[in-house]
Amino acid sequence: VLSLVLWASSVSGLYRDGYERVDTGPGGFFGAVVDEDAGIAWFGVDDSPARIVKIDLTTMQVTGKLELDKEEARLWSFVKHGKFGYVGIEEPAGRLVGVDLESMTRLGYAQASQFPLLAGLIVGDTGYFSAGSNPATVMRIDILKMQKGGCADWAQCRYEVSLDEGEEAVRAMFTDEDKEHLFLAMYTEPGRIVKLSLPDLARQSSLTLGAGEDKILCGARYGPFGIFGTATSPGSLIKVDLATMQRTATLRFVSGEDRPAAIVLRGNYAFIGFGSAWAEGASSVVKVDLERMVRVSGVVTKEGQTWLYTGLGWQQWAFYGTRGTAETEHATVVRINMNPTYPGVPVPPVFNSSTSDSITVNWLREYPEYHNGGAPIIGARVLMRPADHHDWTCEHIYAYAAPDPAAPKDRISRVHEDPDELMMHGYAATVDQLNPEEGYKFAVILTNEVGPSHRSRSSEEMKTTVSWSFEAIWLILFVVLSGMLAFVYGSSWKHAPRIDALYGAGEREEEQANSLLHSRKVRGTSSSLPPSGAGSGLADLERDEEGGSGFARMFRRVTNIFVTWLGQPGGLKRLLVAVALFSTVACVSVGAEAFFLAYVSGAIREIDPFLRDLCSAAAVGACGACAWTSSAALSSWQIREYDAARRYAVAATLSMWAAELSSLTILLSWTGTRASSDT
Repeated sequence: VLSLVLWASSVSGLYRDGYERVDTGPGGFFGAVVDEDAGIAWFGVDDSPARIVKIDLTTMQVTGKLELDKEEARLWSFVKHGKFGYVGIEEPAGRLVGVDLESMTRLGYAQASQFPLLAGLIVGDTGYFSAGSNPATVMRIDILKMQKGGCADWAQCRYEVSLDEGEEAVRAMFTDEDKEHLFLAMYTEPGRIVKLSLPDLARQSSLTLGAGEDKILCGARYGPFGIFGTATSPGSLIKVDLATMQRTATLRFVSGEDRPAAIVLRGNYAFIGFGSAWAEGASSVVKVDLERMVRVSGVVTKEGQTWLYTGLGWQQWAFYGTRGTAETEHATVVRINMNPTYPGVPVPPVFNSSTSDSITVNWLREYPEYHNGGAPIIGARVLMRPADHHDWTCEHIYAYAAPDPAAPKDRISRVHEDPDELMMHGYAATVDQLNPEEGYKFAVILTNEVGPSHRSRSSEEMKTTVSWSFEAIWLILFVVLSGMLAFVYGSSWKHAPRIDALYGAGEREEEQANSLLHSRKVRGTSSSLPPSGAGSGLADLERDEEGGSGFARMFRRVTNIFVTWLGQPGGLKRLLVAVALFSTVACVSVGAEAFFLAYVSGAIREIDPFLRDLCSAAAVGACGACAWTSSAALSSWQIREYDAARRYAVAATLSMWAAELSSLTILLSWTGTRASSDT
């Protein structure tokens, strides 16, 4: 039973323009050959029994089907010589089945080996096959002589060599440009490439890949180079100089592009089909620039089209055979147009950052290569309008990021030669010459070598910040206020009041002689003994030298008090509790500030003017409160009111925290509406 579905649409990415659905059961397509002149391809079906499907590549119509014998199951290799095809199957092992591809009839078989023939290649009238033994064997078979029935004695038609120990499971083979050497890619850990001479199959050299580059699943020749894909997650594409057997470049695919299994070459590009369920029941095809070894574009197959183990190219199309599952009971041949098309519709621009006269936007999406139409983005046209306009009838065309797509080609040739000149490779732009504190909306049109895309939907409203002159006025005002607060702070330090009622006669006499902040201090005759457990070293700490600066004397006094307090019973325990308490407060403060920053920068677009003024007033008040409480704490310390000093110090810390939070709010509201993603 066969049903045909043709699907033509200018979808984003490469151009999927049709697929053929064939009921195959859990099996899938494995191996394919093509008649370039007739536009006919034959796909092998890895099923039990194995089958061959003939498809007209122009119309995507199935024109013939052939089912092998019941015991001939699991098709592995498929080669073509003239009008005949030869398939290697897994069961019975080593059997090479001949097929007339024109009449779609089975001709017979030859027992070429005791192991399945995993890979094959035709060079002239000679076939080269690799058997799945360990180590693998490579055999040379005279195909023309076998067709004429002259191989009654296999020794006259077949020659076989063994590879080294551990070299097994050949999954791909091809020759160099001069057809003087044969290259074998191994499904081993790590992957290995072996070079043999033709036609004698003498070993020339080998290349073992690095750690983690396991199981080569596909290979193809690109000029003097070999391209090999590893069955890893994500996959890798390795470029090797076939003359020297030295690797020259490596491309690591992105997450989800696993197990590159099929390679179709066209010009300087390779179209890689992946052998994995990429996105919930689909796979993908990625276009790779083989000169630069970079991903250019990609397309995701339809749901259920997975495991692209077979691929071939014809004219501008690439064809990939998928695998059926127990649920779908069918496989498909997917046709991809390798010619680029227009870019897909871009996503609406989103906000990056802003200044008083510019806004930076981007339209980057996940996996952007899957939406560029099969060619790099070489231009972008940003459309801008005031936020209070509701349509694009009077659109403003802003050409900062790229030329007008309607311009002559010679005007964009330089951009096309170096697409890296665009911001984020053509996915971002900074629009300047805007008015401060005004809202705008944006849309974008992308351009590749084919032409422009459709316009994106409108973005959300984005606003510029206040003008630089206003920010300068605010900065000057802040400096003046800070200077005034510093003056109040210094005055409070120098002219700290004393409360004589809190001191005894000796202490009053001592304080009347001088202040802690002055240069000299008259010692009293009486001296209090240290508490019990303070230690013998406390007596030395009690001896303050005459003279010295007020800061030095205050430091010695603080040290004396701290050591005395620590020497008391339970002093160390109280110290640890205090450290834990203040550490907790500090962590909570940092967490609250981080939460506040995330909220302001991500949850809201801009801060309301009333909230800005309120935060500004809070910042000024908090700075003043911090200065006053700090000076009060020092004054209390001078007059030995340590409990009051502690309370003022806590109040100063809280005021400082409030000032920091409100200042942070001002910073975000006055200098930018959101934090930049590049910061």
